Amino acid sequence: MSALESTIQLPLQCYPSIQDPIHQLYSDIYFSSVTPQELTGRAILTVNNERSMEINNKVLEFMPGNETAKAVDMIMSEDPQDQWTFPEEFLNSLTPTGLPPYELKLKIGCIVMLLRYFAPSKGLCNGTRLIVTKLQKNIIQAKSIDGTETFLIPRIPLIPSQTNMPFKFKRMQFPIRLVFSMTINKSQGQTFEKICLVLNAPVFSHGQLYVGLSKARSFESVSVVVPKCEIFNCVYEEVFCD
Repeated sequence: MSALESTIQLPLQCYPSIQDPIHQLYSDIYFSSVTPQELTGRAILTVNNERSMEINNKVLEFMPGNETAKAVDMIMSEDPQDQWTFPEEFLNSLTPTGLPPYELKLKIGCIVMLLRYFAPSKGLCNGTRLIVTKLQKNIIQAKSIDGTETFLIPRIPLIPSQTNMPFKFKRMQFPIRLVFSMTINKSQGQTFEKICLVLNAPVFSHGQLYVGLSKARSFESVSVVVPKCEIFNCVYEEVFCD
């Protein structure tokens, strides 16, 4: 399937003079007194996970407090040679898609997203956003976005589902990620009061740009960080063929 490459002129009201996503979305917030509701109504959307994780950690620095949950990684092999080839320090440096980072930085009041299905009947699904209310060594207490329910999230063993890795390893960690920022793909099915779309790297799949721009209720609530006042769009013409 081939992609139709095109550019779209960006409305001027969406192209801020200060090309900093954190400034665009959070410059009017005092993190020392911010309410969870103010934070959950906003999101920075990126094309890839690496940029999203970088932004998340920068936003977290503005919040008071400091907690870090380090995972335990182990290679899933009984071959001693594998232990030497893929030492724990190397495993610590990996963050495969769908896994939390080895060093998970958290603070009371931060917004996180579940990376596993826990209790679908209670709304605890992959992609569910929660507000952290208490941090312990092996348990995190979090409440729903509307504040009506409280949940306990334990550390659990997590195995990457990527099949292109030459080995398997297990990470014991909380199955969550910070979510001040998330990828465009991960934002599907959600709506925010205000978003900043980071397009320093162009979209790469059909409909991805539309999904990103449609996460807010109006263009007045959208800002776009992009090298110039036009954005790349990716459309597969075959989608429109009979």
